[in-house]
Amino acid sequence: MKKLAVTLMMSLAMLTGCAQQQQAPQQAATAGWGYIDTTGNVAIPPQFEAAMSFSQDRAAVMKSGRWGFIDKKGTFVIPPQYNTAESFSEGRAAVQVGEKWGFIDLNGRVCVQPTYENTMPYSDGTAAVKLNNAWGFIGKEGEQIVYPSHFRVKPMTEGRAAVQLDYEPTWKPWGFVDDKGKLVIKQEYRDAVPYKNGVAEVHTREGKTGLIDRDGVIIYKNETELPSLFHDGLAITTAKGKQGFLDAKGNVVIPAEYDQVEPFSEGIGRVRQNLRWGYLNTKGETIAKIQYDAATPFKEGLAAVKLAGGRWGYLNDKGKLAIEPIYDEALPFSEGLAAVKQEAAGAAK
Repeated sequence: MKKLAVTLMMSLAMLTGCAQQQQAPQQAATAGWGYIDTTGNVAIPPQFEAAMSFSQDRAAVMKSGRWGFIDKKGTFVIPPQYNTAESFSEGRAAVQVGEKWGFIDLNGRVCVQPTYENTMPYSDGTAAVKLNNAWGFIGKEGEQIVYPSHFRVKPMTEGRAAVQLDYEPTWKPWGFVDDKGKLVIKQEYRDAVPYKNGVAEVHTREGKTGLIDRDGVIIYKNETELPSLFHDGLAITTAKGKQGFLDAKGNVVIPAEYDQVEPFSEGIGRVRQNLRWGYLNTKGETIAKIQYDAATPFKEGLAAVKLAGGRWGYLNDKGKLAIEPIYDEALPFSEGLAAVKQEAAGAAK
């Protein structure tokens, strides 16, 4: 997985065909990336070449070609000095110096020297790192937890991490190790999803999907089509090429009639039909009509959307436009702020 900071600047959703009125006050902005609050007012004026969402009261931003971290007043607390940087997780952020990656703490102290080819965010007190083209896991101060020997890995969650062997060109099976590096679930799956609430999703070599517990015991199985992990009490299910949602007992809550659905977030899910997106609640009731080119998940009661004409705004949880569409790009809200970009001051369509 190659890290490309530019991918974090790309649009997450597109929107067309909407004629709703502005409901929140707006302030004129200059060009570049900045931050707005949940009312749409400018919190940190646009001034950065790139920006990421806030995490642990820090946001990674690019200034003069280098990445550093600001606080919610827009003040640099860690100077822009890195080739690339990622958001904080569990008090650690990955930073790139030259071609190598390491980790810093919230004050900018180097906790893990930049010696790795690639990294993943900290989770469960460990971070996946790549060294000599193999993946392993380290602790908060760089201590080795799992020796780098795996073809690929996924983040440690709930004391389990999915790991993959490069067994043969057409078969690279996944299994799980514990937080000591011991293989606890045999490597026999085509794919595996990290644990959540004691359950992990796995895919067999034949393409079947199941849910397993921490010991690898299948707790949900169907001979044809199976659900994904549960979010807000619902799981995605597929039938005859269409998707819908089941509850924890396997009952159909939202029929499989959509081209694509995404996991629920804050009680609202995204569904796509005929290249357009909309939003539903957990009962399957429409929150916002299926009329958008794409749509982001709801975060902190708002979702970024792109209107016809190419400008971004935000919908509230009633499906109404809450923040005027005047932005060229927009990220989801996090910790009360959202990163937005404008190419020209006050431009709106």
